[in-house]
Amino acid sequence: MELTPQLRTLRDFYCTIALQTPGDRDFVHAPRLMDKPQFFTLEHLKRHLNNPLLAPAYFGLYWQGKKVDVTPAISHKVVQGTELLFLNKGIIEEYFSRGASVILEGLDLLDPTINAMCAAIDKPHDCVSSNSVVFFSQRGNELYRGHLDTDDVLVIHLAGSKKWRIHRRQSPRKVDISELPPDRMGELQAEIVMQPGDALFMRAGTPHSVETVADFSMHMSFDICDRQVNADTALHLLLQEYQKDSAACYSPTPVVMDKVMAHARGEAYVRKIAELQTSQRENYRRARALLANNRVSYLDQYIAAERNNDK
Repeated sequence: MELTPQLRTLRDFYCTIALQTPGDRDFVHAPRLMDKPQFFTLEHLKRHLNNPLLAPAYFGLYWQGKKVDVTPAISHKVVQGTELLFLNKGIIEEYFSRGASVILEGLDLLDPTINAMCAAIDKPHDCVSSNSVVFFSQRGNELYRGHLDTDDVLVIHLAGSKKWRIHRRQSPRKVDISELPPDRMGELQAEIVMQPGDALFMRAGTPHSVETVADFSMHMSFDICDRQVNADTALHLLLQEYQKDSAACYSPTPVVMDKVMAHARGEAYVRKIAELQTSQRENYRRARALLANNRVSYLDQYIAAERNNDK
C-alpha cells in the first residue's frame, strides 16, 4: 500500500533527518512538520474504541496514575450455543468522564496505512519490526510517569497540546526504566510543547515525562523495536553448546567460564546465531507483508456486480 502524503512526510523526516542526526544528539524536534494530521483523528480513535470486537489486549485505560481493570466489563451472549464475548463500553465512557486516558495498541494490525508506515520505518534497518500506538490523554491524567524507552521512538502529534520534558540520555539498560523519580531522570535538556503536526524523534534511553496542557492531547508513537537475536536467546544457545562439551567435574568457575567462552567463539555457535538471525529477519518481513494484505477481498466481485445492477 502506498503511503498517504502526510505519512510520506513523516517517513522522510525519519529517514533523511532523524536517522542522519549525529549519535550524540538525544532527540530531534520538527515543529509544524505537516498541516493538521488527517491520517488518524479523534474519529478514528472513536471508531476503534467502538468496535464490538475490541478486546482488553488492544487498549489500556488509565486513571489517577493506575491502569483500570476492565475484565469486570467483559460480558457474553450465547448465539446458537456459542458464547460470544464483548466489552461493555460503558466502562470506557465512565472513566473518560472522570478524565481518564487511553492507549490503543497494535495499530499496524488494525490499519493497513499504519502498517505501511511501519514497513517504511523498518526498511532502513537490518532487523527491525516497529510497533505503533496512540495515546489519548486528558488534562491532569497522564498514562505514564517519567520513564525511558529501550528502543528509539518516533512521535507525531495529532490533536490538542502536550508538554514534553526531555532529559539527558542514560546508559543502556533493560531494568528500572519506568516510574522514575525526579532524582533519577537526570539533567533536563529541553521542554517542548507539541502541537498538531509536530514530530519528535528520541533515541533509546532518553528519559522523558509529559503533561497534557490543553483539555486533551493525542499523539501516535512508533516504537522502532530492535529484533536482533537478543542476549537471552544467545545465552540459551551457548549453554546448549556447553552442555554437549563441558568442563570437567570440580573445575573452578573461571575454567568453566573459559570453556563457555570458547564455545562462544566456536564455528558451530557462530553459525547457529547467524542462521537464527536470518530466520528472524525473514519471519518479521513475512509478518509485515501478511499484515499488508490481511483483508478479505473475495466479496468485492459481488459488491461490484450489485453496484453495476443498481445503475
